[in-house]
Amino acid sequence: MSVRAKTDPRLRDMAALDALFLEAAETERKLPPAIRKQKMSSWVEYVKTWESYGWHDFTPSLPKATPEQVTRFDLAMDLLNDTNMDADDKRLIWAVAHSAAFNERGPRWSALGRKMRVDHRTVRRKYTDALVRLYYKL
Repeated sequence: MSVRAKTDPRLRDMAALDALFLEAAETERKLPPAIRKQKMSSWVEYVKTWESYGWHDFTPSLPKATPEQVTRFDLAMDLLNDTNMDADDKRLIWAVAHSAAFNERGPRWSALGRKMRVDHRTVRRKYTDALVRLYYKL
């Protein structure tokens, strides 16, 4: 386990661990893709009338991740990889974090329960137990 994870004041309770993993999942989605799509040369499709300004819908993209967010993302990855956690606990923590990323209401417990073929209350209890085990390993 890294020394940074042991001495980090942000990891003082399980709610802080939960917030760290939720922020790490959001940061991962903000990072650029590992493999960039190749750009081919082609003519851009456009409308040739003077009224054609704004003829396609604008889809906003996610903002770029800040250096502080990337640092906390590295800390979360160190916690998951350096500790002697069970592989199922690692998968569960990361799945819950990704289901809650950019979601106002938090994790989608019912969807996770359907994927795991258990009740949503069981998923929530297993997630809490995994965080408790991680907290006491720190």
